[in-house]
Amino acid sequence: MVFEGIYTLDLASNLRGGLDQGTAYLGNIDLTFTFDTEKFGFWKNGSFFVYLLNNHGNSLSSLMGDFQVANNIEANSNFRLYEFWYEHRFKNLKITIGQHDLNSIFAISKSDLFFINSSFGIQPDISENISTSIFPLAGQGAIISLKINSNFQFNNSVYDGDPGSERSNPNSLKWSLNKIDGAFFIHEIVYEKKKDSSMNSIYKLGLWNHIQKQIFDGLLQHNSQVIYFIGEKKIFPLEDDFKKLNFFTQVGFSLNQYNPVKSYWGAGFVYHGIFLNRKNDTGGIAIAHSRFSDYYKSQFSMDKLQSDTALEISYEFMFSNPLVLKPNVQYIINPGTNTSIPNALMALV
Repeated sequence: MVFEGIYTLDLASNLRGGLDQGTAYLGNIDLTFTFDTEKFGFWKNGSFFVYLLNNHGNSLSSLMGDFQVANNIEANSNFRLYEFWYEHRFKNLKITIGQHDLNSIFAISKSDLFFINSSFGIQPDISENISTSIFPLAGQGAIISLKINSNFQFNNSVYDGDPGSERSNPNSLKWSLNKIDGAFFIHEIVYEKKKDSSMNSIYKLGLWNHIQKQIFDGLLQHNSQVIYFIGEKKIFPLEDDFKKLNFFTQVGFSLNQYNPVKSYWGAGFVYHGIFLNRKNDTGGIAIAHSRFSDYYKSQFSMDKLQSDTALEISYEFMFSNPLVLKPNVQYIINPGTNTSIPNALMALV
């Protein structure tokens, strides 16, 4: 059995603008357990995974009023069974079934995870358009991952169409699969190019389809779709081997006129080893920009509703393992998509 535990503590202050000035404390405990079936004396090529999650503290977004959620561990204070699934590996195929976070496989890259704004972890064209199996509430799903060759992989999955809310399912222990919830399908083709056994570039093209009966403007709608792209590129050359500069971009476009987020674009740079005397440190700068559909804007005062943009600068100090200090500054333009709310400036450690 492999056990891993991580504690994340964020102290964040909204220094200017937003809804109110003040400080928020956010805590996150991750406990994961991986069981190899062969090492336990059972069958080969199988593993069980259990992920326990605890969130505590208060809300930063209640101060900033932001739409894209500046802190990616913000959630209601609860202890929950986040994930529980079984994976079986064949020669070029993996099958996973159980309670699973789709964002651990789909719509993800290594560089965008360096940042703290939620949009870099899970694009808002997914997280804000539908209720699906992502942090902090994962649902039931089945995933098939096919490795076509050394460069290409094809991932397909189906998830519960509505895992519930933090209020209705606070501990992630209420499971239901029914016609009312519908289903969420996501497909992703991945191209990865390696150089000297390490990632040089990776590109992902995905499409998701949410099937659930909903009423908009008195009309019954059955489907909601988004197409997205993620690219990550290691930039060469650099002066020293320990220095690494990565660029990433995210793009999402809604194929349904009723989705709140019509389109999304994000991009950034991550630089490892900026200073000679701090070779293990990492710094980065990124932008996340969401635009809204005409239908969503029609639900508000048109002269007040605009796009929501987040600018982020982050630097990670690596001390003796496992201590990490990560100061972070974000500037939010049109927080809450509302021009009547002043632009917000947030600082975090």
